[in-house]
Amino acid sequence: MADTVISAVLGKLIPVATEQISLVWGFEEQLKELQDSLTTIRAVLTDAERRQVKEELVKLWLLRLKDVAYDVDDVLDEFAYEILRRKVEIRNQMMRKVCFFFSFSNPIAFRINMANKIKTVLKSLKKINDNAKEFGFASAGSINAIPEVIPGRETDSSLEDSKIVGMGDHVSKIVNLVLNATNEQLSVIPIVGMPGLGKTTLAKLVCNHELVQRNFDEIIWICVSNDFDDKKILGEILESLTKNSCTLQQKDAILKCLIEKLQKKRYLLVLDDVWNEDDRKWDALRSCLLGINSSAGNNVIVTTRSDIVARIMKTIHQHEMEKLSNDECWSIIKKRVSTKVRIPLSQRQEDIGREIAKRCQGIPLVARVLGGTMSNKIEEREWLAIQNSEVWSSLHGENEILSILKLSFDCLSPSLKSCFTYCAIFPKDYEMGKEDLIQQWMAEGFLQPSQGNSSEMEDIGNYYFDILLANSLFQDKKMDYFGDVISCKMHDLVHDLALLISQETLHLGGNVRDDIDKSHIRRLSFVSNDGTTPTIPLSRDGMHKLRTAFLIYANLGDKLLDLKFVRGLILSGSGIILSGIGKKKIFKSICEFRHLRLLQVEESYISELPNSITKLYHLQTLAIEFAPGLRKLPKNLRNLTNLRHIKVSHAYIKQMPINMGQLTCLRTLPFYFIGQETGHRIEELGCLSQLRGGLTIFNLEHVRDKEEARTANLVGKTRVHKLEFHWCSERVGNNNDEDVLEGLQPHPRLKSLKIENFGGEKFPSWILAGDNSGGGLFLFNHLLEILLVDCNKCEKIPTLGHLPCLKFLQIEGMDNVTCIGTEFYNSYSGVGSSTGRDGSGRNALFPALKRLDLQRMPNLVEWKDPMDPTTTGMLFPCLEELTIKECRKLISAPCHFPSLKKLDIQKTCSTTFKNIISKVTTLMSLEIYDISELSCLPEHLWQNNSTNLILQGVAPFLRTLRISFGDEVFPSGLQSCTSLSDLRIGECPNLKSIPDMPELHSLIHLAIWDCPNLISIGDLRELQSLNRLRIIHCQKLRHLPDGCLTRLKQLWIGKFCEELDVSTILCSIQHLQTSLEDLGYGTAGGNIDTMELENFARGDWLDSEQLPSVSVSDMVGGKINGMEKLVAGPLGSEKKCENEEVLVMEEFVIIIYYVPLEE
Repeated sequence: MADTVISAVLGKLIPVATEQISLVWGFEEQLKELQDSLTTIRAVLTDAERRQVKEELVKLWLLRLKDVAYDVDDVLDEFAYEILRRKVEIRNQMMRKVCFFFSFSNPIAFRINMANKIKTVLKSLKKINDNAKEFGFASAGSINAIPEVIPGRETDSSLEDSKIVGMGDHVSKIVNLVLNATNEQLSVIPIVGMPGLGKTTLAKLVCNHELVQRNFDEIIWICVSNDFDDKKILGEILESLTKNSCTLQQKDAILKCLIEKLQKKRYLLVLDDVWNEDDRKWDALRSCLLGINSSAGNNVIVTTRSDIVARIMKTIHQHEMEKLSNDECWSIIKKRVSTKVRIPLSQRQEDIGREIAKRCQGIPLVARVLGGTMSNKIEEREWLAIQNSEVWSSLHGENEILSILKLSFDCLSPSLKSCFTYCAIFPKDYEMGKEDLIQQWMAEGFLQPSQGNSSEMEDIGNYYFDILLANSLFQDKKMDYFGDVISCKMHDLVHDLALLISQETLHLGGNVRDDIDKSHIRRLSFVSNDGTTPTIPLSRDGMHKLRTAFLIYANLGDKLLDLKFVRGLILSGSGIILSGIGKKKIFKSICEFRHLRLLQVEESYISELPNSITKLYHLQTLAIEFAPGLRKLPKNLRNLTNLRHIKVSHAYIKQMPINMGQLTCLRTLPFYFIGQETGHRIEELGCLSQLRGGLTIFNLEHVRDKEEARTANLVGKTRVHKLEFHWCSERVGNNNDEDVLEGLQPHPRLKSLKIENFGGEKFPSWILAGDNSGGGLFLFNHLLEILLVDCNKCEKIPTLGHLPCLKFLQIEGMDNVTCIGTEFYNSYSGVGSSTGRDGSGRNALFPALKRLDLQRMPNLVEWKDPMDPTTTGMLFPCLEELTIKECRKLISAPCHFPSLKKLDIQKTCSTTFKNIISKVTTLMSLEIYDISELSCLPEHLWQNNSTNLILQGVAPFLRTLRISFGDEVFPSGLQSCTSLSDLRIGECPNLKSIPDMPELHSLIHLAIWDCPNLISIGDLRELQSLNRLRIIHCQKLRHLPDGCLTRLKQLWIGKFCEELDVSTILCSIQHLQTSLEDLGYGTAGGNIDTMELENFARGDWLDSEQLPSVSVSDMVGGKINGMEKLVAGPLGSEKKCENEEVLVMEEFVIIIYYVPLEE
């Protein structure tokens, strides 16, 4: 991989040599000698890389060569930095006179300094060249070199299919085990097998199984690896549940949060890749898990290579993974090859492939990786080279699998090898963001285009990423809404391979390798759980050699100041910024890292970046993410002329630095705030012709007219796929918004468009136009989502039904729209214009739309069907989610929703609701709230077996239902909803009774609130699954429903009739062998005394509106034995006091006062 470094150096040498001639520094001869020497060495590198496998001296020669090449790169970087500095200062007309003679800016001092450094590296290169002659390396022309680029390859969306070969029976067995393990509080199922057999894949297939998804409230995935620490694992469980970083340092605090999150739920926890064989550590974690949730039916799946781990942890017999058959291995390889090779395999290829499959040793990972490699080699001789490789005859010991996997690595180009081994810097199971990884490769110099190649570094990086993914060296890809890959991981074995090959990466902590020669370390990785300062076995000179530092919640202290030559610096976690040497000193030091290409800081409390950071002229990527306190960007940001990516949140930033248009290399700019002064106007965007990705433009009210808007040249920015236009909402008087938006026309390949606070009465012609008139090709055929928000003066919604790819449409806050007419679907007579997805070839309207939101449209009265009856059957063929909220006047809507699964309709008229559901047969979730004139739900919603019904089969599939209505009697058809698990009945002013519901055997949660005339609730004893019951603000209710209290885990009751005696309810509960864990109570009258509370030992909390006869001192004095927390306070109270926490539930707010128990 020395070739990658030398290629980068040669690519830098030519422009530096050209620039230095114009500056008359006098190094022409020395730089030419450097170029000749490096070119000579490069010619023999392919042979040297091949021979190093067997010849230790050649391996050492390559290591020395890389060290010298890095030194040359550092020298050329200093040249390039000085060139950039002078260009910037000349451009800014700010040339400074430097008094101190030996300043870096002093031309004489610089010339002397550089002359000495060039002399040193030339001497080192001469020695390298002399040694090369002694080895007698063959030149590149005499051997088969690996081509750098294989044109025309693409990744395929079905690549992951090969991961499920041979998994079917395994999945069924594990699913049955977890579903039937309902008697134990915590069942543990180990999946055991050698590396690469698919233990993790099996666990994922189980987690994604429909029955598992349906039967577990929470599914939690934790990758454990070598570090089995109960506090760390508990913190990661909490992070998985909250989707936020866990900042709690104390184990007790983490446990309390987990109790709140999990005590009412059944969960499945996967502990992936467990190595711990210390039963005490498992006992500590198991004890915590048992304390978090005392219910039966919780499961833990453990994947491990160790039988000892399985014996320690299992409560159910362990599941052994088996090797695949030779035929199954060949099936995987063939599937991988078939996705790339579009012609049938010859019989000879089939025979060779089967022989290779026999050597996979039944390991699916090996088959996938070899299949990926073979898919890039379509010649028979190339497959024979794999079959006849010397690797097969030299397999021995624990590294057999790694040796086989290395076959795929050996087939990569030099640059790809460097990109792959770079990934050894990450911890195992790390989710590598695609853009982040490519920018890190770029900072290291791996993505330099070859001479004569005009490709951009980002495109080369995308290409390399796709190759590694296609070869299964990357896996577990995640996609964004647009179908693009955004992240991936490496299999543990592949990560081991990267670590084994890499001689330049040092992991501090658990992954430290003693066999690494510290003198060649170029990358440092440290992931800490507690912000500790590690011991770094590198001298100051060794720190100077580092090119990338990857630090997660780590604190290097003063060692951070020694990273003088670092190219990539990744700092994550507030501990780095706030501890040790302090954030000001850190950034002052960083501003002196003149070689820096990438600065990525995450989760920090930094409020601003020092302006001196704008002297990092080599900087390509500036990423300050998850930093809510960041208020402004450096004022001289324009000086960073090499900057390609700015990744900063705009949450608190309201103004851009001046003259952003001078950053002509910029590819990523997430937002731009338009100002009124020169240097802050929209014309600055016009100079940024290389922009790609997403761009949000704020303060468009500062744009004067259409011509000024056009200076942004959005129509020419063909790689910007997502655009947002924002005007200020607080404006009065006339505006020129229509004129401005007309001038902001984007290119036709846009994927996402959002327009917010637009003050015009009509949208511009480029939105309203249904087609190009001339050729009949539609504009914006690639649009996937459109959001029109608070365009409250517009009277019409643009024509959108013809867009063939549109998946999400949100129309919100359009006050002046009274009718959604036929023009919404198409611009001419309702004739469909997009090919339907049903394979019939018929045309459809909104053929790809999956989600439609209509919200806050107070004057919308009519939503029409298309006029042409021949097309109405193809309206919304793919729509799955429909939301209609706060459209009070809407009285009509279409009735053609053949794929609708989720309907959320609130604050509108009953006729709209009835129209929408009149023909729906696929509904799974229905939420109804505040529908005027809806006295009852339509009968046909509940019936499913009559031939004369309009709606068939809907009710049995409904899983969630929230309803509000005005009738006295609850609809009898509810019994048809046999799959219902969550039923919420609220704000029904006339409802008097709720009948028995014995058919709802799947119901888990029942909530009834704000039903002031409700007198009775039927018998609930048949609801065997019900464990959460909430009945609030039902002032005439005289008794609780019968038969369900013994199974409840959560009961919230309150605001009932004064005749309903509090004491009777509490006594009836405490005398039952109840499973109650969570009790909330508020009354309209009555008292509670001490004795009535004594037996609530198992209760986690109690909430009462009035406790007049019981003092707090009595309660904490021992009369309530075993109570962990005491909560007292009226529902809806706004009183503030110490130790207060406010819980906002779905329907109400509870003020909670915590009183700690005395020991």
